[in-house]
Amino acid sequence: MSIQKSGSMFVLGLRILYVGRVVVEEYLNLYHQKLWEIAYENLINTFFYPTTIMLFVLILIFGCIFLGKKWIFLSISSYFVLFLFAIAAEYVNSNDKIMNSDSLYNSFFVGLLKRETVLPMLEKVDEIPIASVDGKLERKNIILFALSNPMYYGGLFNDTADFFTGGHIEGKLFLVALVGYEEKDGQWQSVDIRIAPGEEEKDFQKFSKVLHITRDGKEGETTIILELQKFYELKLRKEKNGHGPKL
Repeated sequence: MSIQKSGSMFVLGLRILYVGRVVVEEYLNLYHQKLWEIAYENLINTFFYPTTIMLFVLILIFGCIFLGKKWIFLSISSYFVLFLFAIAAEYVNSNDKIMNSDSLYNSFFVGLLKRETVLPMLEKVDEIPIASVDGKLERKNIILFALSNPMYYGGLFNDTADFFTGGHIEGKLFLVALVGYEEKDGQWQSVDIRIAPGEEEKDFQKFSKVLHITRDGKEGETTIILELQKFYELKLRKEKNGHGPKL
């Protein structure tokens, strides 16, 4: 009996470990998706922003005047070939930075969160319909909101996007809803969260299933827990002082 019980506990432990890894992977997948979006939106803005297009059209006009109509076909073809090369170059450049588990983007940075105050619509969150993929989320289940803040500085086209558009994309937010936590000696040991794919009102109807994150994980996972505990304690202090809504 003891052998069977030990075996069952071992299998249960493996299942919990596996589920925990899958849960963390779901968060990381969305985080990585946002980093890729940042890299490629800067690339798109470099090649197809109105300022870039106007400059390219002027080059075509002058080329056509001095070099003939063949210049138009050659220039357009070359431009799109260059664009395809740029896509490949950005993939090679960013893949190791975004997907490498040892990258800073997958350690400390992955856990950085922003307080809900950075998103004005959350002031009226009770008026926004909320739903999740498993149909089990209600507003009363949410302890607090935060925003994950994926930021990517390593793209090849940050500077060129900045030149043509007057600015470039560095960060993209997505919603994090805290729905539970485990505490020991004043320190949170784990959190239960749900994530939504963006920060727009429509994203409030797309929250994920519950994701369980523990301090036993990597640095980024611990940072998520520390950030959420800090936000929660700040919220409690504000309520105690008569500021902010009741939980």
